[in-house]
Amino acid sequence: MIHDIEEKEEKNRGGLFIVRQILNIIFILGAVTGAVLYWVLPDETTGVLVIMTSVFFKSAECILRLRR
Repeated sequence: MIHDIEEKEEKNRGGLFIVRQILNIIFILGAVTGAVLYWVLPDETTGVLVIMTSVFFKSAECILRLRR
């Protein structure tokens, strides 16, 4: 019974759910990497650019979520 409910919920999420999860993972990895680069490198510009790039992926994920 519970397994059937989980299958229905998974089908309701659609194919974009996996894409959104991948975009979220890219965002998290990029944000952490950018923060580390910001604090480690003498020039903070590289860290800021990595963080800004990861925000682009988060924005794409938000757009997909809102279009649903």
